[in-house]
Amino acid sequence: MFLLYGLVKLVFGQFGEPTAEIAAAKGEGFALAWTFFGYSKVYEMFIGLGEVGAAILLLFPRTATLGALIYFPIAVNVMLVNYCFDIGVQDLSTVLAVMCFVLLWLDRKKLLLLVSREEMKA
Repeated sequence: MFLLYGLVKLVFGQFGEPTAEIAAAKGEGFALAWTFFGYSKVYEMFIGLGEVGAAILLLFPRTATLGALIYFPIAVNVMLVNYCFDIGVQDLSTVLAVMCFVLLWLDRKKLLLLVSREEMKA
């Protein structure tokens, strides 16, 4: 799912450009969020590259933890936007964020080992 959503942003532009009607209207929720995010192509590309990069890293066991570390803040951000702007895919974004958290939780010993080694060096 990460790969799909990232590619859609990079290839097609998921959010689109604001129409004159939306710009003139007092949009709420979905219309307002999509118009806002669609305003900046740079932001859309940044999020799309993060999603695609994380998805590719998650495909391989050696890089899966790094992929989860990269994707977790993106997933939480997407989930919050979906809830806060009533985007309508709250369930999917919650599942993706929770799944990412579970991957990090399963690797918590490895991650804590990295943090504790860095503290010893300091």
